[in-house]
Amino acid sequence: MALKRPVRKAHVPSGLAKIHKAEESTYCNALIFAPHGHGKTHLLATANEDERTSPILVLNFEGGTHTLAGSDVDVFDVRTWAEYDEAYEILSDPNCKYRSTGLDSISETQIFGMLNILDKDAKRVDPDLMAQQDWGVILVQMRRLVRHFRDLPMHVFFTALAGESVVPRLGTIKVPLLQGAFQKELPGIVDVVAYLANEDADDDTVHRLLLLHSYPKFQVKARTPWGVRIPTEIEDPSITDLLDVLGFKS
Repeated sequence: MALKRPVRKAHVPSGLAKIHKAEESTYCNALIFAPHGHGKTHLLATANEDERTSPILVLNFEGGTHTLAGSDVDVFDVRTWAEYDEAYEILSDPNCKYRSTGLDSISETQIFGMLNILDKDAKRVDPDLMAQQDWGVILVQMRRLVRHFRDLPMHVFFTALAGESVVPRLGTIKVPLLQGAFQKELPGIVDVVAYLANEDADDDTVHRLLLLHSYPKFQVKARTPWGVRIPTEIEDPSITDLLDVLGFKS
């Protein structure tokens, strides 16, 4: 009688259980930057006109919400880190009524954080000069803030002012106005970086263009699902237009 050979179980690496096909994003997270007065806050307010993003809660750090006067948009004024924590607690509640939020603006928030660091140290030799370790503190604070809000189970929109940066071979380009290393980091944290431009028309009216990609003089990008092509810009944009071109379904 032939002896039965023991059956060896195939070795399955434990990490295989973590392998899966990439899924499309459920929510949009976007950074919209532009100079003062180009309509960033107004664009956020259009989220209240779409069932995918209505109602929106705008976290107001810039103080420019007079644009929203007369609208039905809810505003949460933020002036301290503790108030950002309060807003996050509201938005992360499983019973939260909001389907989107807008942080207006990241530029002003970072400036607040820098001033807060300076004001805390009364023994500082120069009360207006950031030390090397201070830049590390503000970088961690901004990383934590943006990632916490980005990962909320809702559509999240950040705004920023526009600045300029010199890039080899491209020259001067428009970038989100942020200080230190965070200026280069933030565009990599979000899926969409869009520039809101104002364009003078022949009839003396002003049209807005939301630049999404393929503009070398602007730091813009849009991550999209495999094989999906989107326009380079949206004319007279709304949040509905942005979600539609990015493929977010109703």
